[in-house]
Parts: sequence; structure tokens; C-alpha cells
Amino acid sequence: MRNKKYNLMPKIISLFFILFLFSIRVQAISNISIDLKTPIHKGIINDKKLNIDGEIKSILKLKSIYLYIDNKKIGQANLNELEFKENTYKTRLKYTKDISSLKNGIHNLRILAIDEQNNKKEKEISINIQENQEKSETDKNIIQNNLVDTNVKMGNIEKALTTVSNEAKLEKVEVSYNGNVITNGEIGVGKSYVIKGYGNSENGVLYQFWVKDLSTNSWTMIRDYGETNSFNYTPTKAGKYLIGIHVKDKYSKENLDDFIYENYTVTVSKAKLEKVEVSYDGNVITNGEIGVGKSYVIKGYGNSENGVLYQFWVKDLSTNSWTMIRDYGETNSFNYTPTKAGKYLIGIHVKDKYSKENLDDFIYENYTVTVSKAKLEKVEVSYDGNVITNGEIGVGKSYVIKGYGNSENGVLYQFWVKDLSTNSWTMIRDYGETNSFNYTPAKAGKYLIGIHVKDKYSKENLDDFIYENYDVSISKAKLEKVEVSYNGNVITDGEIGVGKSYVIKGYGNSENGVLYQFWVKDLSTNSWTMIRDYGETNSFNYTPAKAGKYLIGIHVKDKYSKENLDDFIYENYDVSISKAKLEKVEVSYNGNAITNSEIETGKNYTIKGYGNSKNEILYQFWVKDLYTNSWTMIKDYGEENSINWKPTIGGKYLIGIHVKDKYSADTLDDHIYENYTILSDNARLEKVEVKLDGNLISNNLNVGKTYTIEGSATSKNGVLYQFWVKDLSINSWAMLRDYGESNNITYTPTKSGQYLIGVHVKDKNSKESLDDFKYNQYSIIGYNKTVIVDAGHGGYDSGAVGPTGIKEKDVTLKVALKLGKILENSGVNVIYTRTSDNVSWPSNESQDLAARVAIANNNNTDLYVSIHANSFNGSANGTETYYYDGSAKGKETAEKVQKELVNSIGLYDRGVKTAGYYVLKNTISPSILVELGFIDNRNEEILLNSDWFQQKCAEAIAKGILSTSFM
Repeated sequence: MRNKKYNLMPKIISLFFILFLFSIRVQAISNISIDLKTPIHKGIINDKKLNIDGEIKSILKLKSIYLYIDNKKIGQANLNELEFKENTYKTRLKYTKDISSLKNGIHNLRILAIDEQNNKKEKEISINIQENQEKSETDKNIIQNNLVDTNVKMGNIEKALTTVSNEAKLEKVEVSYNGNVITNGEIGVGKSYVIKGYGNSENGVLYQFWVKDLSTNSWTMIRDYGETNSFNYTPTKAGKYLIGIHVKDKYSKENLDDFIYENYTVTVSKAKLEKVEVSYDGNVITNGEIGVGKSYVIKGYGNSENGVLYQFWVKDLSTNSWTMIRDYGETNSFNYTPTKAGKYLIGIHVKDKYSKENLDDFIYENYTVTVSKAKLEKVEVSYDGNVITNGEIGVGKSYVIKGYGNSENGVLYQFWVKDLSTNSWTMIRDYGETNSFNYTPAKAGKYLIGIHVKDKYSKENLDDFIYENYDVSISKAKLEKVEVSYNGNVITDGEIGVGKSYVIKGYGNSENGVLYQFWVKDLSTNSWTMIRDYGETNSFNYTPAKAGKYLIGIHVKDKYSKENLDDFIYENYDVSISKAKLEKVEVSYNGNAITNSEIETGKNYTIKGYGNSKNEILYQFWVKDLYTNSWTMIKDYGEENSINWKPTIGGKYLIGIHVKDKYSADTLDDHIYENYTILSDNARLEKVEVKLDGNLISNNLNVGKTYTIEGSATSKNGVLYQFWVKDLSINSWAMLRDYGESNNITYTPTKSGQYLIGVHVKDKNSKESLDDFKYNQYSIIGYNKTVIVDAGHGGYDSGAVGPTGIKEKDVTLKVALKLGKILENSGVNVIYTRTSDNVSWPSNESQDLAARVAIANNNNTDLYVSIHANSFNGSANGTETYYYDGSAKGKETAEKVQKELVNSIGLYDRGVKTAGYYVLKNTISPSILVELGFIDNRNEEILLNSDWFQQKCAEAIAKGILSTSFM
């Protein structure tokens, strides 16, 4: 909190500063000065009339002058304007008042002047009313006491206790430059002037200096009140101004006592540009021709009273575009290097140092920029310092390509190769000053090798070039034989085994050296595997991982070859492997094998397998919880044939072992699983089933039918079963039967809806409420609800048509039929307004709609659902659902259907809305109208025409309907 307080302080200070500046500006534009000649402060008045005489100066015309004695209004003076001079109005203040009713003593006289913009100025003095001017010293003391007492009573303690100031008078204001007074009212931008005022006052004078910009009508206080009567001022902008001074007495509490403003015109001189020259190495260019890449000096010669600013420009005449190459500065020259050949204007803008204009003067001159061209004399290709003269080079060897060229500014070289077989060029090095480049051919064939050259400063693609023909050739490798060996012995019978490490070796030759690539082909899948890519080593270790028939082979190619291969050999091999066999699995406790298949939680058991295989055997241990139907691998494959295991949760389980040969790549060779019941002091419920006539029911139950609810659980001391049903519509539980040893009861539903059916179990000796439980949800169906499903449009009326011709009536019929089927499967009686495109009503819209409504009203229905597809302008999108305003059930259904649709199909949610559609307004039952999407939107048309999308729409609408409170 403390930090927040401190953070406010800068803002508060800033606010007071802004208010202070605002008050200064207000003073500057609304000054009123009251000069009272009679009566005088503390003057004695021994007449029955009070004569007030004086003069008021103001910038704006006065509107009213009010007079007060002891804070009571005594009248309003007439306005008698004397003159308007030097932007100031002078108004005569003249007023007479009978004061015979006032008592002798000190009184307060206050004058209030108000101008036409309601700016106010007050002046207060004390007057001493005495009918007899000759008073004793005692009376004078009484008067003095009365003065103090009266002032205190009036809240003017400060005036009673402080020295009363006289008013200051300003005689004249002058502006001077270098000691010379300006008499013609003209001054210049950038020059320093002295503004000086001459005023007088009994206690000393305070001076305040002001400037008013008449173009913006804004005042600026350039120095606040001080005793110094002069101030240095430098104009920064040309225009017409008022320059003035306010004065007041040293002890005055007023804004000002007097002021003078005078008119001045501020001007600025203009610069003149005499000439522009461009020079190179100190020599002025006279023929208008300069070169790309050379550094030139552009220089201007100008003059101005206050100093000259120079701005440098270049115009490209080919693009008609200007570029400012240096902005205004006092330096009259600039270094410029042309970068592109062409015709240009080079010029300079000048203006006075204090000028606010874009420019005062300018000169532009024409110049032509040129660049020299490079010449390429020859191109040579060399190997180990020897120039190739027969046009033949080899793949994989490093050659030097070298060019010999010349140009005035230096030569740039670019190196190219063209493959004549593909007619494609490759730039192997871009432009640079080095005239040679190392190149290694990578592919045999016919090629052009060449060089492009251009001048160092050229912007062209090239100035000259040479291409020469070369043939690139390469030798081919030869593979003599392939052999497979094990422990140094070559395999001659073509038989090898899984899991053993063999050496595959090839013998080949080639001029530049041989590369070897090793392959295996599984003939059972007809798939090749490259087991090692090309390399110079001619052998590779290989361990078969899977039994079967294989080809083992090697590809070879020359070291520099870009081909896939030059030669190859493949040979047939049979890979074999033995299978592991698992004889038995046993579970033991303290060395005693378990024979009754019952074990207990918390005890350490040993699971052991007995198996055999040619290459040793691997064991993997598994447990399956039959309650959750989930497998757990308690130890992965290893050579150890036993594992210790402690059960933690009671129930029915499978305990088993997988085995496989040590080198087998299969998941398993053999396995055994055995059933065990794990007993615990806590009962465990394996499953809950509902059956009808012995048949398992997995989803819907029907009102009035009798079902069997059955639980299956295990426990160490025997199981107790408790049976429950929960009505989800009212969120209430009902216990069908309390704990007992029988694991089943019969149950007859009496009311449709969504229900949980469940069983609680606990050990026979348990004191807990329950050890375990399981609930399954069922829909209980009653055939007492009827829904009208209306497929919008149909027959003569196609409805809206999509961009590809899909008709609304076809989409709505398909969705309606799917919806009806879902509702029927949920036990709802469904009536369709139409089941095909052959409609029963006339080809008339009003009779059409009336026929649909009649179907609903004549069948005592619980809900009317109309299916439609929307249409607007091709860009609208989304799903919306309508109901008739005032129908609570219609609103509930629309909201639930809209929610399920948006969640299911994912289109933009346009919301639930009310409408006075005929089918909504005239049906007796609650009704909704669903707009699935916009058929004139290309993307949504595709969706609306798809079977899966129609199915999702139907499912979502059905789900929304069935979740309502009245269905």
C-alpha cells in the first residue's frame, strides 16, 4: 500500500503543474486592470456621498461593473468605453452613492469587473467614514482598532496585518537589437533581442514577459514575474506577434497592475544557391559524364544572412524517381558513388539556417553514368597443374577451372557447368574476383564448362563468356565372389542359424577403388533389407533374427560412381531356429505348491515355469485381473525361470508364463495360463449383470418386465450383497434389497427414464458399509410418448438448393428417417409427416403447412420436430434452433437440441431463437424447428450431403429430445 501511495506523488505533482500552466495562460488572455483614483485606500470620507472615479483596462470588452460595501452590493456602474488602443480597451469607472446611513468607522469597498467572456477582476480598499475630520488621538486609536476588528470580522485578517501595496505603473516597452531600439516593428528569426519595460511603484516593480502568436491566437509567458526589467528573446518562427510586459507592485497579490502589448512582424531571410559542381580527384566534371563505382564530390555554393543549409538529391531519369542522398546540413559538399549506369539529375536544395520552408533555392544538372565492359580471353581446365587438352576428364577427380579476363575496374568471374544429357545449367560458383575454382565431376557424361565475366561495377548479368566441351567418364567395379563364414569357417551348405553372428565378405576390383553394399532378402515376404550401405570395407557382421529362406548378397560400384551399382552377387541361405516348449507352471508358498488354486493377499508366492529349447529358454511372467480384464506383465523375458510375487487385491486371476527360444524373434513360442482365486478380508465385486429370461441385457430395459440383477464377487470369509437403483431424473437412490448372501434379486421397472443399477458387496465379517461396488447405467423405456418428425419441404417444394445442386428436401428427409429410427429404438412412438418425396398434400404452401400441423394436432403428440437446412448468401454458416415464444417446453427442447448439435457436429453456434413460423405457432404440442446448416455454403453443403454427418445430426437431436424433463 505504501508503494502505491508513493507512486501517486509524481502524478499529483504533474497535475498541479498542468493546472499552474493553465492558470498562467488564462491570465495572459483575460487581463483586467482596475486603476482607482478616488477614494484612496484608508482615505477619510467626511461627506454623505461616496464618489468613485477611476479607469479599467482590459483586453476584452467589459460586460458589467458591480460595487460592494462590506460585502453588500450597493450598485452597478455604467460602462463608458473611452478608447481601444494597442489591443487594450479603456473604460471609465464613475459612480456616486449616498452613504449617510453608514456608521463612522472603517468599511470595505470592493469593485468587481467582468468582461464579455466572464473573466473577473476584483479590487478592494478600506475607506474611513467620519462626518467630522478633526478627531482626537483617542478617536484615531478607536478607528485603528475598528479597522482591525472590522477586517477580522470580514475574514480579511491578511489585509489587516500585511503592508498594503500601491499599484505599479508601466510607462513603456521597447525591443532592441545590439543596443538599438526597434522602431519599425520588424524583427528576424534566430536573432537575440532584448525586451525591456519601464515601470514604477512605491515598493518596487515586478515584470512578467509575454508573446502572443497572432496566427494561432495563443499566448506564451516567456518569463514569470521578477525584479529584472529586461529579458533576452530569440524568435524561432516567422509571423505576426504581440510582445508585451505585465507589471505589478512588489507586494501586490494581484495578477497584474498594468500592462502594455505592441505589434511586431517576425521575418526570416532566404538563401541563394549560386552554383553546383561535381568533381573527381579534385577535377571538376565539365562534360556531364561520370562512372559507376567511382567516388565523386558534389559541392554547392550558396549564401544567406544567417548561414546556409544544403540538401543533396539525385534523380534517376529512367525511373523518374528522386533520392535524397543527404538531408539539410551546414556542410556544402557530399561524397557520392554512382552504382548504376543511366541518365541522372544531380542537384542541391538550400535554405536559410532558420528557415522553416522545404527550400529557398535549388539547382539540378544532367549527368550520364557509364560502366566499362570486361573481356574474357580464354578458359582452361587443369589436373595436377597439367592443362587438359583432349577434352576428357574423370568422375571423382579434382580439377582447376581458370579464366583470363580484363576490365578497367577489375573483373568478376562466375563459373558454370552444363549437363548436355539433361540440358541443364549449374552455377558452381557465383561472381567473385578470384579467377579460378576447384571442380570435381560427380557424374559421367558430356558437359560444357565455362566462365562468365563482367566489370567489377557492372549491374549486367555478364559482359563476356566462353564455354568448352568436355567428356566425363568413370570405370566400373567387378564383384568376383561372396562368402558367408561362422567362426572363420565358410558356410558351404547354405544353412545358418538364428542368433549366431556370421561374416559376409565380398571380393571385387575397380580402377578407383570399390564400394560394397550388403543386402538380405526375406523370401517369405519378398522384401529386401539393406543391412549396410556403401563403404570401402568389404565385410560385415550379420546375425539372423528370424527363421526362413533368404538371399544374402553384395552390390559393388566404383568409388566415384553415381550409379546404384556396377555389379552384384546374391546367394540362397536357409535360416533355422528351434522352438521353446513350456511343460508346466506352478505357484508355491514356502516351498509348497498350491493345488486348490486359492491364494491370499499379502503373502509372498513363487511363480515357476519348466521349459526347454535348443538355444536356451527365455521366460516372461503375466497376471490377468479378470475383474478389469487387464493383463500385467510382472517380469519381461529373461533366463530366470521363477519370480516372487505378492498379491495385493482380491479377485479372480489368470497366472501364466510365456516362453521362447533365446534367439527367437517371435513374441512367444509357448505359454500356460492357470486360474487362481485371490482371497482377501475385503470383498471384491467382479461384475454386475441384468438378465431377462436368462439373456444378458446390456442397454435398455422396458417398463413392466421382470429382470434378474446378479452380482459376482469374491471374499475370504464369504460375500454379502446389497442391491440399489438410482433414478437420474430426480437424483434419488432406492435400496432394492439389504445385505444378504444371495447374489441376485428380481426387479420390475415401473417408470421410464435413465437409471443406475448397482450392487454393493462386503466381506461376511466386515463392519464397513461396503467393500466394493459397481453401477451400470440403463435406459428404462415406456411407450407413452409420441414425437412428430417433420422432414421440411418435399414433393413440389425442393427447399433451398446448394452450389452443386443438393436439395434441402432430400437432406431433411434422410435426417428425419435416421432421427425417427433412433427415437423408436429408445421406446418413443414416432409419427412422420412424410417418409418419401411423394407427399399427400397439394402443391400449395399454405395447405402444405396446414397438413403437417394437422398430423401433429390429430395425434395427441408430445413434441413436434421440424428438420430444415438454412440458406442466405453463400457465406453464412452455422446451426440454429427455433421455438415459439412463450412455450417453456419448446424452449427447453430447443436449448438441449442446439447444445447437443453444436457439441456433436462442430458447426458455428448461431444460438437458440424464437420465431412465429406456422408449424411452431399452430401446433398444440411443444415444437421446435432445427436449421442443421447452410446448404448454400459450399463447405456445409458437402457435410449436409454426407451420410455420417446426417447420422451425427440425428443422434444429437435425439439425445437432446430424450434429455428433456417431459420426455
